[in-house]
Amino acid sequence: MSAPTVGDDENILLGAARAGDAEAFRRLWAPVERRAFGLCLHLTDNRADALDALQETQIAVWRNLGRFEGRAPFAAWVMVIARNSARSVARRVRAAREDLLFPEVEPVDVESGFDETVAGLVDLRRALATLPASHKEALLLWAGGLTYEQTAAALQVPLNTVRVWIFRARKALRETLGRP
Repeated sequence: MSAPTVGDDENILLGAARAGDAEAFRRLWAPVERRAFGLCLHLTDNRADALDALQETQIAVWRNLGRFEGRAPFAAWVMVIARNSARSVARRVRAAREDLLFPEVEPVDVESGFDETVAGLVDLRRALATLPASHKEALLLWAGGLTYEQTAAALQVPLNTVRVWIFRARKALRETLGRP
């Protein structure tokens, strides 16, 4: 008999992880790690900061497993923690930059030698940066796998507000990126 996975029985893994089983926690964490990192990366705009936020997320999830009530999927709970961790890291980094008074960095010319995929990602990140923070967060949580309902709960706003924010964010991205 093979060991259970999140798809087989999340509750068994949760119980084992709550009892201190690191392997059970690893099995819970592995399927959500990439999505959590993606959210952290988009909210911090820096790979190193995103990795810091991801590490904070993993530690917070491990420490707070006993508080997970199961009203939403485990992945949704992790994404909310990742969002909060990324926002916290971004605030700390912003404060540190202001204290050091770094000069503005010149933007990179993506047309000179970058691969099309990298240029597309740079364009997407720039387009995301033009969105209002609420729309960007809603879109990233939704694109990270949360339902509209879970996104609304994570952001503590009405469901229809989330639907409108995501609709407007997607429309703005299409317009900014020149796509129909």
